[in-house]
Amino acid sequence: NPSMAAVLEHVVGHWGAVLISVGLIISLLGALLSWVLLCAEILFATARDKTMPRFLAKENANHVPANALWLTNCMIQG
Repeated sequence: NPSMAAVLEHVVGHWGAVLISVGLIISLLGALLSWVLLCAEILFATARDKTMPRFLAKENANHVPANALWLTNCMIQG
């Protein structure tokens, strides 16, 4: 909770606000990553079942669903 940063800053000093802010940033980036991967996994799984277009089932050399990730990221950015 961002408002907790001000409370902790008042109690322990400036480092408390920095600690909470860094924790909040890490938490938000982790949530963003998990949602992107979840969306790409859904597209990849349905493409393997032939429910979605076949090009979404393509994997790169590291066995990552590249086309599904590209489509997901483009949709998030748009």
